[in-house]
Amino acid sequence: MAPGKADRMETMFRHRASTIMRGAEDALYIAVSLVLAVAGLILFGNGLYAFASTFREGELSSTVLELLDAMLLVFIVTELIHTISAVIRERVLLTEPFLIVGIVAAIRRLVLISAEAKDLLGKPAFPDAMLEIGVLTAAIVLLSFSIFLLRHTTRSEPRPDYEPRPEE
Repeated sequence: MAPGKADRMETMFRHRASTIMRGAEDALYIAVSLVLAVAGLILFGNGLYAFASTFREGELSSTVLELLDAMLLVFIVTELIHTISAVIRERVLLTEPFLIVGIVAAIRRLVLISAEAKDLLGKPAFPDAMLEIGVLTAAIVLLSFSIFLLRHTTRSEPRPDYEPRPEE
């Protein structure tokens, strides 16, 4: 076989293999997105149901905190779906959406610990709760700073199409 023909065949094989792998990757991303969407809808409905059923029975502040916790979890799931959508659309795995999910998860935990802290005052678990609040706050600041750096420095990762270009 001539060297030129072998190179063309190898290129065609690589192209076909790449197309098949890209299709399989997209199918898995879509399947994961669908599972996350169903889970998000279930979490959303369950959060609203729990809020409505305990609204009259329980203390208002704890009931609202439980609703907030549920909705922040739904937001995390929604952000993951958005991230998968961006990966499919841009063909690039971007860092920023994962950082946002981390910030929201830390805020979710921070809200819950802050609400529980008043009940822990004077108990042995109180210093641990304060330490966790400090660690979560530091994590939020560091993740936010990471997003700032991603947005305001020359990128090592590709810029998605939907993001505005900096003035050059």
